[in-house]
Amino acid sequence: MYIRDGQSSTVVKATVGTGGVAKGSLCVITSNTAVKSAAAPTAATVFGIALATVAATAVGSFELVSNRIITAKYTGSSKTSLTDADLTKVFDLTDDLTVNLDDTTGGCCFCVGYDNVAKTIDFVVTEVAKIV
Repeated sequence: MYIRDGQSSTVVKATVGTGGVAKGSLCVITSNTAVKSAAAPTAATVFGIALATVAATAVGSFELVSNRIITAKYTGSSKTSLTDADLTKVFDLTDDLTVNLDDTTGGCCFCVGYDNVAKTIDFVVTEVAKIV
């Protein structure tokens, strides 16, 4: 995943949790550490995209996703492409790198654009973590 728009980035540092993270992974906060998102994350915990591959317990840099357009690959078995009717629909994740077009229950990826040739979706996260 990557931030699509041309706005200036906000990069923060965070300790990485169990399993480490790969560059481009959409990450969530769990037990005060950054971990790659699994399918169906709680939207309120999604906070950033890993800027590099980082091992567990190390400190990594993350680009915040608050109010940003993110571009990611999509997948689906019954739904295999997007149309203008999908704009403003909310989809869930397959994993930390891919949006699942078949899952619209409890999702956090609010569709704002797409490219069916590249098989990518542009989205904003419906809620972003308020880290206090």
